Amino acid sequence: MSITFAISEWSGWAPTDSSYADDTTGLRISDAPDVSLIPPMLRRRLNLLGRSCASEIMKHSAPKENVPLVYCSQHGDITRTVGILMALANNEPVSPMHFSLAVHNAITGVMSIQNENRANISAIAAGQEGLLPTILEAVGILSIEHPKVLCVICDVPLPDIYQEHEGKPETAFAVSFLLTRDQGTLIELKTAPTTPTAPLSPVGSASILPLDFINFLSSGTKIFLFPHNGCNWSIRKV
Repeated sequence: MSITFAISEWSGWAPTDSSYADDTTGLRISDAPDVSLIPPMLRRRLNLLGRSCASEIMKHSAPKENVPLVYCSQHGDITRTVGILMALANNEPVSPMHFSLAVHNAITGVMSIQNENRANISAIAAGQEGLLPTILEAVGILSIEHPKVLCVICDVPLPDIYQEHEGKPETAFAVSFLLTRDQGTLIELKTAPTTPTAPLSPVGSASILPLDFINFLSSGTKIFLFPHNGCNWSIRKV
């Protein structure tokens, strides 16, 4: 059994000190995300995660367009969350702005207000394997009423206090892609065999699957194999 859909637009960002600095096939490589599309008043409220996510949303959706959004992040705005916890532990006042923006899906709410987007917004936290759940959620939303769905996946490294427990992601990143029913690059998604002759597709220790996916979409490669929850999955350009 397979699922067929299309992807009409995509983009991604990774910093210059990442392992992707020499592979710019489909990614913007720079010290910071491109914030040129983010209004200055909003820009000042956002940190690295917020700016990278907002940048991707602004690239692929217009005000009042009402495009459904699927947002995926392993930890959300963990920098603000840890800052709030540290303030509470030290009996210090908590910034209302930091508190409101520390909610996992806060940035999507902020952007829905900015773009006057009244469409459905889904928020996913799927560990380091967020690509497949994001795609499946978006495919489920696609309909006559919603002919396209914007997907955004982003994360930043954990603060130092957590590094000894979990070191991934090793770098900040943000990607986005626009799913449609049949406009753009046609895609077939299905499970792939996992046997002694076809073991789980390897993912390098420094590899970030969503960034690899954007590079795949921008390349001439036809098949993208990746593991998820003990299974192999295949994405094929039809």
